Amino acid sequence: MYYYIVDPGKISQRDFERVQNQLYSSVSEYKIAGEIARVTTLRTIPQLVEGALTRGYKTIVAVGGDDTLHDLINAVAGREVGIGFIPIIASEVGQILGLGDIPHSAKTIAIRRIEEMDLIYINHNAIITSVAFGAGMQAYSSIFELWRLPTFQIDFSADNNEFRGTTQAIGGVVINSRLKKPDNQKLFNPTDGILDVLLLPKLSKFQTLKFRIDILKGNFEKIPGSSIIHVRQLQISAPEGLPLRVSNKIITRTPATIEVKPKALKIIVGKERKF
Repeated sequence: MYYYIVDPGKISQRDFERVQNQLYSSVSEYKIAGEIARVTTLRTIPQLVEGALTRGYKTIVAVGGDDTLHDLINAVAGREVGIGFIPIIASEVGQILGLGDIPHSAKTIAIRRIEEMDLIYINHNAIITSVAFGAGMQAYSSIFELWRLPTFQIDFSADNNEFRGTTQAIGGVVINSRLKKPDNQKLFNPTDGILDVLLLPKLSKFQTLKFRIDILKGNFEKIPGSSIIHVRQLQISAPEGLPLRVSNKIITRTPATIEVKPKALKIIVGKERKF
């Protein structure tokens, strides 16, 4: 049996009614019926997860956005349970996992192709995708803001102090998985037990203009002069107070420890998955 956690937080009541009807229809059509619970201010995802595990559910499905899935992953906290995902809004993670609309995702859950994926842990917060700081994957209103991005000194150590480094940069991204694949297919594989760390140096105005799209998307591997290192654990000790973001949400600040937990997540994926 399946336990569905529906999070309507980012859609209107009218859209929620449509989503709910599609969900009931799809789980019935593909014979994956189960208990459906809705997130409210009084019924949080961690509370719903604890209730589901107490009642013996072995597969819990997040129905919502990327934040919903990440909250579910953190609530499960490494326990032996399978996870599914049905996106109801635009979802980077959904595309990475090979998921489409509600009927397509329900069919994928019914087929039940399970992949063991790595997770990034950032000060005990688990995420599937990537974490950025400085210029990495942040919205800017004009090219002038990009030209004025400050340079800061990053002091870091990696893999339990096997090596240390200091560098000047305007931004960085630590990637487990990403929707757009690079030319080098060995990068950004969420099953290899490795984090890919990209650091972007200060650019000239011409370079900033030329590579502005790649800067905004965090595609630093396409920008000349960027550094790429591959680690299992990264500790950023300075600068202090540097925001670390998942999408545009700040989840913590430096100093911070970022590490990969190999094969930490059992999740249902589609055949169009991006890894």
